[in-house]
Amino acid sequence: MSQVWLQKLNSRHLTIWEKGVQPYSLFLFYTRLLIIPIVLIFSGCSGDLVPDINRAFSPQAQALIDTAFSPFEGDTLVDHHVHILGLGNTNSGIEVHPDTRSYLHPFKLTRFNYFMDAGSVTNEALADEQYLDHLLAQIEKIPTGFRINSLALDRLYLENGDLDPDNYEIYIPNAYVVALGQMHPDVIIPVISIHPYRLDAVKELEKWAYQGARVVKWLPNAQGIDPSSSLCDPFYEAMNRLDMVLLSHAGTELALDSQGRQHLGNPLLLRRALDAHVKVIVCHCATSGTSHDLDDPDLSDVDNFTLFMRLFDNPRYEELLFADISGMTLVNQVGNSLKGILERPDLHSRLFYGSDYPLPAVDILNQNLALGILGYLDDETVKVLDEIQEINPLLYSFVLMRSLKHPESGVKFSEELFRNKIP
Repeated sequence: MSQVWLQKLNSRHLTIWEKGVQPYSLFLFYTRLLIIPIVLIFSGCSGDLVPDINRAFSPQAQALIDTAFSPFEGDTLVDHHVHILGLGNTNSGIEVHPDTRSYLHPFKLTRFNYFMDAGSVTNEALADEQYLDHLLAQIEKIPTGFRINSLALDRLYLENGDLDPDNYEIYIPNAYVVALGQMHPDVIIPVISIHPYRLDAVKELEKWAYQGARVVKWLPNAQGIDPSSSLCDPFYEAMNRLDMVLLSHAGTELALDSQGRQHLGNPLLLRRALDAHVKVIVCHCATSGTSHDLDDPDLSDVDNFTLFMRLFDNPRYEELLFADISGMTLVNQVGNSLKGILERPDLHSRLFYGSDYPLPAVDILNQNLALGILGYLDDETVKVLDEIQEINPLLYSFVLMRSLKHPESGVKFSEELFRNKIP
């Protein structure tokens, strides 16, 4: 009976994904339905969730890890998408909105605590240190040279250049990620974040560029940035002049509140940056959600991934437009986009590996069994990946991406993709 039920589940899920429907709305529905027990269980950081980073892997897990890294012996690999988090208990300057720590806002509280738990924070008074220490401990266990692009996150600014002091969930200062890069130069590459509407945006860009920063991170939906606005033009000109690269989220944003600004995740809005000759890396290949097709007079809704691929396949942007593959395997995002990218090895030279850490440590979002049911993983690999994730989520993310295969053709991400560096 259980086998029959699994076959029905398999068939139903395949139908959903084959049609290209992103299941995040259903996922959010069940999250809301279960909010009371979730808040009761996860509203505080739990020491039981801290992985034993020194635990030995089983022979099967070690073999999968060795296979994943065998082509890269002697290489220094880069994870191009790692979030730096904390609560600002040190002189980091990190700020979190009071709503994220309040039972009056259970969704924000629960979501933020999932991230803290994923980062192995067990004591809020030591959040900054614990998050960083566990991240560095995971990197130390990776069997080849490994560096991370650590992401800052600027606040939200209005079109007149004024700061909106209450419209944020977390602020990660540029000074903090740059300082981390100075303290750990062999491991951490700082990625700054500057809102282009700031009156001092170009001055700030020049300041950090002269200190060695090369990449600017935007999360338009959460930060209130319209990449197609003329307000961005001076910033784009400065980025081009300073040879800076824009790492921009595209698609629906689910990790932070966007408060009616999801339309700013439309990949087509990034054309203005590309036409200004700015190099752009699109996070997650714009995997999630739909947006208006700005090229259609009727403004029909189209998958963001389809809109992204329209740009990616445009020869005009071949040397300007890139993407990372972070987050594409999460249960609330996996869909036709993952198949579409796997089956295009001709584009893999323009893709970068990214983990979207700490999300690989959020169990509810990482379902290896579901990836196996959908044909992306071999059955024997699923259990082994579960073990690796339990011990070292950062390592797990890399091994997972190296293990993925197209459900029909069996094609995998090319080795070249994992060696790619920021142009």
